[in-house]
Amino acid sequence: MLSATAVVVCALELLGRSPASTAPIRFLNTPPQGVSRNAEAFVVRNPNTIYLITSSAVFRDAMRADSKYENIDVFRKIASIIVHEEWHLKEGPDEQGAYYAQLTMLSALGARPELITTVRKSMFAAVAEQKRRRPELLMVAK
Repeated sequence: MLSATAVVVCALELLGRSPASTAPIRFLNTPPQGVSRNAEAFVVRNPNTIYLITSSAVFRDAMRADSKYENIDVFRKIASIIVHEEWHLKEGPDEQGAYYAQLTMLSALGARPELITTVRKSMFAAVAEQKRRRPELLMVAK
């Protein structure tokens, strides 16, 4: 069984990075109030920090693995979640842009089509929710 830190190191290795090359990553067992109970991660600013939810299904699956090679798609997904959250830190709250960055990374990492489809469905739901709540945050095509 892997520690939360080991899971992140494996995911970052897939991205060709070290922990020092990304925003600080912290762990929470459950999302705090104001964050979707289904969230796998979220960011805060000042200081910029990525929070990964260790009770999420993908994180629990990764922690159960003996190595990143046992179930590589869970590590691909965590790597893509980190990319998604980094996008938010750099570009802002637009979910569509963050999901596009995540989906692009999943493709680059060779994720199975089923995983890409699952993330795409999450994107549709998140974008619809963001449009309902805060339509001014949607990315405008240039």
